[in-house]
Amino acid sequence: MGKTKPPGHAGNEELGISPPARRSIPARAAISVRNRFSHVPGEYWNLSSIMFLFWFAAATGTFLTVFLQKNGFQPAQVGVINAINSAVTICVTPLWGMLADKIRSNRKIFIFCIIVGASLWAFVPATARIVVGPILLMQILIPLSACFRNPAGSLMDAYVVQRCAREDVPYGNVRLWGSISFAVMAISLGAILPRTGVEITFYVYGFSYLPLIFIMLRMKDAPSGGPARKKVPLREMQFGRLFKNYYFVTYMIFAVFMNLPMNTMMTFLPYLIEMVGGDSAQLGIVAGYKALLEIPILLLMKPLRRRFPLSVAIILAGVLYAVEFSLYFRASSLTHILLIHTLHGIAGGFMIGAGANYVFTLAPEGLNSTAHTVSGAMGSAASIIGNLLGGALITVIGVRSFYLVGAGVIAVSIVYFAATLIIGSKVLKKPIPRST
Repeated sequence: MGKTKPPGHAGNEELGISPPARRSIPARAAISVRNRFSHVPGEYWNLSSIMFLFWFAAATGTFLTVFLQKNGFQPAQVGVINAINSAVTICVTPLWGMLADKIRSNRKIFIFCIIVGASLWAFVPATARIVVGPILLMQILIPLSACFRNPAGSLMDAYVVQRCAREDVPYGNVRLWGSISFAVMAISLGAILPRTGVEITFYVYGFSYLPLIFIMLRMKDAPSGGPARKKVPLREMQFGRLFKNYYFVTYMIFAVFMNLPMNTMMTFLPYLIEMVGGDSAQLGIVAGYKALLEIPILLLMKPLRRRFPLSVAIILAGVLYAVEFSLYFRASSLTHILLIHTLHGIAGGFMIGAGANYVFTLAPEGLNSTAHTVSGAMGSAASIIGNLLGGALITVIGVRSFYLVGAGVIAVSIVYFAATLIIGSKVLKKPIPRST
């Protein structure tokens, strides 16, 4: 005799409700996806979206050397132009950072820089044949736009790292979306530019930033529900605190020497690509491939940061860069360059995930933007020297030997950085900075 249901306790079937076990496969899959992402903070998606859009647009600005090369510029001339870009960048980047800290808004300064920089950048192709005295008008416009475009990366890093720390969001997991979008844009351009011409990148650059500007305009600087941050007089900010930090000063010195070859590597790679029989516009394919390889490393950065100081990841990245540079000496095809560039992608993942966080851990309270822009300025200082020497070296010893010399400079830089950590921890008794 079957059991009867108690009064008032109708079964699911009688109510027209399917029991959980009988839900359709799509319904169960949807619930599984919701459960998987329910614990992910909304700030992660906000920061990931702006990082995706920023690097999607930034990828279009990597073809300056290709543009100059197509217009007949030799390596030494390209080196001079890039050195001038770096010179103006080193002057203005810390100023933008200090202004951002003063008004307590990386976001507003970033938006201003992008709008002005992109507007100037769009006029570069049109001025490629206009002569002003002894030079072309574009040779004035390119560094002028760099005053606004180049500091944007440092301002974006400061903005995102600061918010990641405040919301307890892993920076590496956010930054990987930038690598994804950079890869998509760079590979796409690398495939179509040999047929369309590199000039279109100057126009795509500005249009690609429009969605990001729209989102950034709608975001707020102060935490939701928190007090608005007040502007601070410059005299009260005490910028000298930044340079009393042993590890910050030694890291800035390391950054200069490390970036001597690093910040010129992509500048002269188009000449190596053409030497091995490729089209220099295929630089986008190489750059996009590198960006894809950064993704798995960035995903691993959160567990790695728990076990090792950020400095270990920086040293490992330097070792991989040194090996990569030495292998370019033997590259004989575009395929070889791509395979060697695998090391650049892996190293880039470590450096991206660790470098910005390392600077953040060293920055005194209230000087986060300044610290990042000073770091960016040091990279620009290295670019000035690297581009001038690099262009001259390539003229004298060739592009292959240039990369071999670069490998030696990177190796010496890593030895110096490791020595500063040993001296700081063992002699000065200062703990090696770890991620926060």
